[in-house]
Amino acid sequence: MSVESAELNGAHTTETSWPDFAELEPSRALDAFPPLNAIQARSIVQDRWERLVAVVEIPNPIERVWQALTTPEEIRSWLARCRGSLTAVGSDVLLDFEDGEFFHCRPLVAEPPRDGHAELKYFWRWVGVGPATRVIWELDATVDGGTRITATEEALNSPSDWRGWNGNGWPGILDQLAGYLRTGTTWRWPWRRMGPYVQIELESTPYDAWELLTKPESLRYWLQRRFGTFTDGDKLTLIMGDASGVVEMSVHRHVEPNQQFPSYLPWLEFGLRRASWPVELNGKLYIEPAGVGRSLFQIFVDNWENLPAELQREEREIICGFFRDSMVRAQNLTSPRPSPSHQHGWS
Repeated sequence: MSVESAELNGAHTTETSWPDFAELEPSRALDAFPPLNAIQARSIVQDRWERLVAVVEIPNPIERVWQALTTPEEIRSWLARCRGSLTAVGSDVLLDFEDGEFFHCRPLVAEPPRDGHAELKYFWRWVGVGPATRVIWELDATVDGGTRITATEEALNSPSDWRGWNGNGWPGILDQLAGYLRTGTTWRWPWRRMGPYVQIELESTPYDAWELLTKPESLRYWLQRRFGTFTDGDKLTLIMGDASGVVEMSVHRHVEPNQQFPSYLPWLEFGLRRASWPVELNGKLYIEPAGVGRSLFQIFVDNWENLPAELQREEREIICGFFRDSMVRAQNLTSPRPSPSHQHGWS
């Protein structure tokens, strides 16, 4: 019998008969000899500030421009129906396009013309639930008695196409104001080919939010779907509201995360159609980062020009309201804050 065998049989034992494995315990080994992936970097800030500035010089005196910029009756003629007063600092104001879409505004500064300068500043949110941006109107009298108008919009972590959409939009808005002041011609959008467009901030990363929101059980809540999934080729029946019936959503293409260059972000293309419509509307649902641990959830609809004119405005209002409420439910679903009660579709 070997010495080792004798020791194992009890002939002779010592405390050093077995090796000391204590230092190989996972917790101790992790401290003593960390694996290569033990120390990982992480993002703590991913913010993007953006500013848009548009300028125009017109022959009208600064007092006249201020009147057109702040009087509800005149704002209605060149931009939108103004519900409230943009000079009432701290109040709630709507710039309502009367087709379901609007800006919810909160005036911050209202300084009428004095010594050749005036300033109007307010926050606004698209359809009341989008990210807040800051709008600044500055009026400066010119030496020839006219006015230099400078419109500035400032945003933090805005959508990736914000510079394109809003950047091209502001010169058009200034042209509308200048045209109205010159001729008195009104210019508003009774309906538009594109939209509604709704966006909302989520307290979740894009991938985590998309995974949660595209589950069938989640769609039942935030999108009010009766049947169907987000699988390519599937059809969902959406409940528009108590008195506005249902709409069929056809999933044309669903791109999952990490599948398509260059962003690798998920998105979904769809069609919307009621039984009485001759054609379907086109739509896209998509998501993108909006700072660390946050995302911007967006939906866009177009092809309205192919619907009969008598249907366009009413249906736009219904669909815009539906998707605005849907986005709020999606925000509630992805929020880390506990809900005060059970989830429901009445929001």
